[in-house]
Amino acid sequence: MTGDRRRPAWTDEWTGEHVAVRVHEARRRLDMSLLRAQARLETPAVDRSLPWIAACALFVALSLLALAKSRDLGLGPGIGFPLQAIHLLEGGRPPVVSELGLNLFAVQAAFLFVPIAFLARSLPTTEMLLVVQAFALALPVVPIWRIARGPANLRIGGASALMAAYALHPSIHNLNLAGFHTEAIALPALFLAYLAGRRGQWVRLGLLSLLVVTARADLGLALGALGLVLVLEDRRRPGWILAASGTAWFVVMAMVVQPMFGHGEYPHLAAFAAFGDTVPGVLGGMLSDPFGVVGEMASRAGFEKSLLLLAPVLFLPLIRPRYLLPVLPLFGLYLVADVSDLGLGNPQQDVATLPFVMIAAAYALQRLGRLGVSRVLVDRRILSVLVLTALVFFVRDSASSPYEQPWDWGRRDAVDTARLTAAGMVDRWDRVLATPTVFPLIAERATALVLDDSTPFLPDPEFVADIDVIIFDESAAGWPRSSIRGFGGVLGMLYYEERFAEEGVHLWVLEP
Repeated sequence: MTGDRRRPAWTDEWTGEHVAVRVHEARRRLDMSLLRAQARLETPAVDRSLPWIAACALFVALSLLALAKSRDLGLGPGIGFPLQAIHLLEGGRPPVVSELGLNLFAVQAAFLFVPIAFLARSLPTTEMLLVVQAFALALPVVPIWRIARGPANLRIGGASALMAAYALHPSIHNLNLAGFHTEAIALPALFLAYLAGRRGQWVRLGLLSLLVVTARADLGLALGALGLVLVLEDRRRPGWILAASGTAWFVVMAMVVQPMFGHGEYPHLAAFAAFGDTVPGVLGGMLSDPFGVVGEMASRAGFEKSLLLLAPVLFLPLIRPRYLLPVLPLFGLYLVADVSDLGLGNPQQDVATLPFVMIAAAYALQRLGRLGVSRVLVDRRILSVLVLTALVFFVRDSASSPYEQPWDWGRRDAVDTARLTAAGMVDRWDRVLATPTVFPLIAERATALVLDDSTPFLPDPEFVADIDVIIFDESAAGWPRSSIRGFGGVLGMLYYEERFAEEGVHLWVLEP
């Protein structure tokens, strides 16, 4: 006889309420353990040393990635343009970049480039530029920590999560691998300028402001936005002075200095040709067509740029918009401007906005947290999601993503050897036209141009005018074999002789 085997009533109680109690106790013990761990770290020694340790680790990582990419010949014109400018300055000539057709100081009035070029006299130029840039990109970790621990009053956990979000931000890694840009040096200066303004350190603020505007002229508008942030924090007099001086610097550079070094007009007018052909005309066109401006800003490219800046920090800056709103006009100008992509989506433009994003995120965490004994404690679940989100966007959008297999960078293969061999066959006085992968190898000369290999075409006499040597890398271009044969055949008719052809790398020299 089979009886009715039912579970005792106490089993349901044990598997329900008792398990819930046990889980609750385990979570409470975990929370207490984390709080005790944070309390042990809440010491002046850790506060002083931890951000510097993190900055050094990030500096080493960024340096190794950039140097490995350079050895792979993967930096392209982004490193080639400054190499040519430094070569010309060392020879006592104006730094006129052949591809741009402009003096380097006309492009962005980046006078900070002069002391950087001076350093290149005694150091390997490419390596020096990349290491200096990596240092500038890693250094903001320290002021971010100071902001989080100081004005935002966060505990160790919140400050560490914010520091990790910055270290993983795609804009940092993309800028690190987009060649060399003086704007990167302005990034830590903007963070430190905010701290100096908060603390009333006016001499330091002035020196940092000078560093910012000499790195790129339009960063004067970012400095003006920083002044407005100080105004909103009731530091009205220094804030208005900073806002006025930063804006005035930009106006003087754009209306007087850059045209003086260039062709007599602001060099970026063509980027705003949809609104006018003069500076007053562009301003009037934007004011008369606000919907057109908004439409340009809301384009797919603008949406993706906004997403790239805000999403890795969990959109936290939207909680404290007053720290973000002052820089939006400059960010909008970048979105509206029709400029060519110098590599990885022009991450150098993110330098102006990223400090405001991180500062706003710090104060957003302060608002989301609760005040403990002396500092603001943020729920660890929020911090975990923040770090996880930063990691996801790093993997998705960063040029250093694991999907790019950075562990394989720095290994030269037969194609790299062929590129080096072809570049070595070029005389220093030759006028050279080369595809982007080879361009950095031949950039240090008076005339060095980039051969656009995005789509197949046939050269004509105007295309090769005043060019002595042409280097074509078919492995990077991906052209069909028939197009490459046609390209070489036309060059032969234009009196160019093929002197080298190995591993898909071709070198043509103009016959005497």
